[in-house]
Amino acid sequence: MNKSKILKILNPVIAVDFFCLICTALLNDVIPYEIYGILHPVLGYILTAGIVCHVILNWSWIKNNYLSKKS
Repeated sequence: MNKSKILKILNPVIAVDFFCLICTALLNDVIPYEIYGILHPVLGYILTAGIVCHVILNWSWIKNNYLSKKS
């Protein structure tokens, strides 16, 4: 599977996970603590892993646009 296909799956997963993470943070007082205490950190770890994968997959673009020497 090439990078483009992986990113087409990964990007929506990151977006949905981010939305769910924000919702759990905003509904902190509504969600029972037993559920919140498990769900919120797991969503955070998934988001972190997704962002790391996203950066790894886009590293060549990042390197060419931000880390290259400007002459």
